[in-house]
Amino acid sequence: MTEADAIELVSKLISRGRSIALKDISPSTHLVNDLGLDSLDAAELLAALHMETGKQLDFTSMEDFQTVGSVADVLVRVHEGSHA
Repeated sequence: MTEADAIELVSKLISRGRSIALKDISPSTHLVNDLGLDSLDAAELLAALHMETGKQLDFTSMEDFQTVGSVADVLVRVHEGSHA
């Protein structure tokens, strides 16, 4: 999975779950400050990513779960076989 693929997937899932236009979501979009995601929303996003990819994402640091791009980075690393 490329970085672009991961960003597209994360953006689509957020758009679908939050009724936000895809054009309003970018890699730098902050999940809390810009989109208002809370811990339940984050858990739902992780579950949706797991359902879409079959991969379990483990965020050991909240810094990895700040922006659309940072979530995509973790997704790419998981797909490359390294632990995230």
